[in-house]
Amino acid sequence: MQNKQHISPTANAWLLDFGQNVRAVVGTRVLLQLVDSPNVLSVPVAPYHCRNVFLWRKKLLPVMDIAARLGGTAQNTRLLTVVGYQHHETETVRFGALFLEKPPVAINVTDTQFCPLPEEQSNWSKFAISCFAHEGVATPIINLDTIFM
Repeated sequence: MQNKQHISPTANAWLLDFGQNVRAVVGTRVLLQLVDSPNVLSVPVAPYHCRNVFLWRKKLLPVMDIAARLGGTAQNTRLLTVVGYQHHETETVRFGALFLEKPPVAINVTDTQFCPLPEEQSNWSKFAISCFAHEGVATPIINLDTIFM
């Protein structure tokens, strides 16, 4: 299933819901495809937060369970999104996939919404490049390069 949601001219981020009350955002250009009921393959002896791969355009992509990566329980979801990211602009684009609880929502984020990471979500400090308040909730901005390390 391709993501065909209309992005408003002011939207500059996708709000992602990973389940277990874990939400974060990525830039609008990061999400490449939304897949409903993906055919994922299990990887024996892999960490519980990255125990699956997904075949996408002849590439096997690691599938990250962000809620599990942050200390929650591993989950079975029926949605994933393919993401593209770079550590540096001159680098080749790398790809991965993230399990989602719900479809992404296009939102607008501004510098005036900056806030610190909440103490109860201290695990985000390794994986977030910043944090902002969205609808009164501290919402991390994901650093995909560290998520897929």
